[in-house]
Amino acid sequence: MTTWINLMIRHRYWVMGAVLAVTFGLMSQIGHLEVIVSSDNMVPQSNHYIRTGNEIEDTFGHKYSVAIAVTAVQGTIYQTPILEKIKRITARMMNTPAVIKTSVTGIAARKVKGIEGNEEGMIVNALMDKVPQDQPGIDTLKKAVASNPVYDDLLVSKDQKTTLIVVDFKDTGKGMSVIDEAVRAAVDPERDASVDISLGGQPIALAQLEKFSARMAFFLPLALLIIGLIHYEAFRTFQALLLPLVTAIIAVIWSLSSLAVLKQPMDVFNAATPILIMAIAAGHAVQVLKRYYEEFSTLNAGSPGAEPRELSRLAIVRTMTRIGPVMIVACTVAALGFFSLYVFEIKSVQTFGVLTGIGVLSAMVLEFTFIPALRSALKPPAEKERRREQERTLWDRLLERIYHLVMERRGAVTVITVAFLGCVSLGGYLLKSESSTKQLFYGAQQITVDDDKINARMAGSNTVYLMVDTGVDDGIKNPAVLQAMEKVQEHLAQDPMVGKTVSLADFLKRMNQAMNADNPSSYRIPASSDLAAQYLLLYSNSGEPGDFDSYVDNGYQKAVVQIFYKSDLTTDLTAIAKQTQEYATSVFPPGVKTSIGGGVIPTVALHEEMIRSKVLNIVQILGCVFLLTSLVFRSVLAGVLILTPLVATVFANFGFMGLAGIPLNIPTALVSAMAVGIAADYAIYLAYRLREELRSDLPEAQAIHRAFMSAGKATIFVSTAVAGGFGLLVTSWGFNVHLWMGLLIALAMVVSAFSTLTVFASLILTLRPKFIFNGKTRDLSWNPDLSKA
Repeated sequence: MTTWINLMIRHRYWVMGAVLAVTFGLMSQIGHLEVIVSSDNMVPQSNHYIRTGNEIEDTFGHKYSVAIAVTAVQGTIYQTPILEKIKRITARMMNTPAVIKTSVTGIAARKVKGIEGNEEGMIVNALMDKVPQDQPGIDTLKKAVASNPVYDDLLVSKDQKTTLIVVDFKDTGKGMSVIDEAVRAAVDPERDASVDISLGGQPIALAQLEKFSARMAFFLPLALLIIGLIHYEAFRTFQALLLPLVTAIIAVIWSLSSLAVLKQPMDVFNAATPILIMAIAAGHAVQVLKRYYEEFSTLNAGSPGAEPRELSRLAIVRTMTRIGPVMIVACTVAALGFFSLYVFEIKSVQTFGVLTGIGVLSAMVLEFTFIPALRSALKPPAEKERRREQERTLWDRLLERIYHLVMERRGAVTVITVAFLGCVSLGGYLLKSESSTKQLFYGAQQITVDDDKINARMAGSNTVYLMVDTGVDDGIKNPAVLQAMEKVQEHLAQDPMVGKTVSLADFLKRMNQAMNADNPSSYRIPASSDLAAQYLLLYSNSGEPGDFDSYVDNGYQKAVVQIFYKSDLTTDLTAIAKQTQEYATSVFPPGVKTSIGGGVIPTVALHEEMIRSKVLNIVQILGCVFLLTSLVFRSVLAGVLILTPLVATVFANFGFMGLAGIPLNIPTALVSAMAVGIAADYAIYLAYRLREELRSDLPEAQAIHRAFMSAGKATIFVSTAVAGGFGLLVTSWGFNVHLWMGLLIALAMVVSAFSTLTVFASLILTLRPKFIFNGKTRDLSWNPDLSKA
C-alpha cells in the first residue's frame, strides 16, 4: 500500500487529471438519467395481484385511470356552455395518443349510450353526440342519463351539479408526469369562474410525487453545503471543508452516471439515495482527514526542522497505510451488503442496491487515488491551521465525557442505554404498516383537495377490478354468471367506501328493461343465454363494436366488474380485495375463476412486497456485515458486537415511528435500510482504532482515550454532519416523504453514533475480546489530565 500511495503522490497531477477527465466524461451521461414512477419497477411480476392486473390490461385495456370531475358553480351541469366544455375536454382526451380510446367514459364519450326499446327493436344512441342548444334538447339528455341507473354518480351526481370523465392511459414508460401534463392540457383551457374542475386518480397523485421528489435537485447541494460547514466547524480548517465535499461530489457523480450508462431509471423512492452516498463518502473522508492531521502533528513534533511538504507526504502515506485497510473493510462490507440487494426481483430495490454500492466503491477508489494526490498538491497545514484543528471544542468535551462514562460507569451506561432503547422500541407495537399515495403529502395540497372533492361528489377516484374468467366462449352470457356478478355488485354496495360498481350485467339489465316497455320490474338479468345474446346483437346494430371492450372480451369468456373506491389506503384496499374475492368465490358457478387486480390494487402488492423486501434488505445487510466482519476480524464475537449499534438503530427507528404515528410504508422502510448502511462504518472504524492503540506500548487507558479522540471524534463529526444534511429535508413543505426521511435519518445518526461510543465500546471493554486486546492484561494506571488534553 505504501508503494501505491507514493505512486499517487509522485504522479499527482496525472492522477487528478485522469480522475477529473473520467468525472467530466461521466457527467455528460447524467442528463440521460430519468426519475420515473412505474409500479412495474416496484413489484415482482409473480405477485398474484400483478398477474391479474397484467391480464386485465392486456384484455380490457385498464392500466392507469384518471378521473376528471367538472362541477357547476351555479346551477347544474345541464347548461349549454358547461356541456360544451365537457364535450371539448372529452374530445381532447380522445385525441391524446396515450389514451385507451375505448375506455373513455363520460356523458360526451362515444361509447356511452342511451338504450331505448320500441316495436322494431332496440335504439342505441350516444348520450350527447351534439351539445344541446335549447331546453328541450337538455331535457332529452337528462332523460337519457336518468334512464340507466348505472350512470348515477358515475356520469352525473345525484344533485346534477357534477359530472365525471374517466380516462384510462397506457403505460408510456416515461413516468406519470407525462400523463398529468396531457390531462391538464385538455382540462386547463376550460377552467373559468363557471366551473370547478378537479383531477384525481393514481397517475395524478404519482405525478405530484415525481414533482415533489424533484426537489432533491435543490436539497442535494444545500445538504452538501451543510455537511461541509459542519465539517469546517468541527476541524476549523480549509481541508476539512474541501476534501470531504470533493469526495462526496465525485462519488455521487460516478454513481448516478453509472446508472445512466446502464440505462437504469431512478424512481421517487430512490431519489434521496445520492444524499446517502454523499454521507457515506464524506464519512470515510473525515476518518482519513482526522488521521492525517494526527500523523502530521506527530511527524512535525518529532522533526521540527523538516520540510513541511515532505512531512505532509509522509503523513499521507502513514495515514493511508494505517487507515486504508480499515476503509477497505468498511467499504467492502457496505458495498457487498448493498450489491446483495440485486437478488431481489423488485427493480426499485435493485436500483437502490446498485446505486449505493457503486457510490461506496467510488468513495473508496477516490480515497486511494484522487484524494492523496490532491492533498499532496495542497499546501501542508500551517501552524495556525494545526493549532485551530487541535483547539479544544465542544466536540472534545463531549468525547471526554463519553470516554469517562465508558471507562468508569460502563455498566450503568450499558444498562441505561439498553433500557432507553428498549422503551423506545416498545413504540414498535404501535407501528402501523400502511401505504397511501395521498398519505405522502400533508397540508392543503391541490392533489388531496381535488381527490376529496371527487370522492365526496362522485363515485370515487380510485378503481379496482374483479376479473371473471368462465373458461369458455360466451360463458359470460350465462345467466348464472351474470347473476353472480350482480350479487357481487350488491354485496360491494354495502361498503361505504364503494361509490359505484359497473359491469356488463348492468347494461344487459337496462337492455332487458328497454325491451319490456321500460317496466321497472324488468330491470333484471335476461332469463337465458340466448336472450342475452339477442340483446347484444340488437345493441350492435346501432351501437359501436368497442362499446363494451372495457367490460368484456371479444369471445365473452372474460369480463370485469369495475369498482369505484373512495380510498387508496392499502389497509382498506387489502380488506376490500380479500372480502370481494372470498364472496365472489362463494357465489360464482363451479369452474368460473375470479381474481382481483388492476387500478389501485398494485399499490397493495407494492406495499406488501416493498415492506417485506425492505425488512429483508435490513436482515440481508446485517447478515453481510456480520459475516464479513467476522471473517476480517477472525472472530464471530466481532461480528456480533459490530451489529450492536446497527440493531439499536433499527429498533430505535421503528419505535420512534410507532410513537410519532409515522406509518411503516415504502419510503420509511427504505430509510431504515439506508440508516443501517450508514451506521455500520462507525463501529468498524472504532474497533480498528481500539485494536491499533491497545496493541501499542501505551497504557490501556491512554490507548482507549486516543482511540476515542480520533475515531470516536470522527464518528461524532460524521453523524452530526449527516444528521444536519438529511435534517434539512424537514423543510420540504407539504411532502411527508422528505419530512420522515429528515427525522428518521437524523435520529438514526444520533442513535448509531451514541450506541457505538457507549454500548459498543462498553461491551468491548467489558468482554475484552481477543480480536481487540489479543490477551493483553488489564492496565488502567494512566490518568490523563483532561484539563490539558
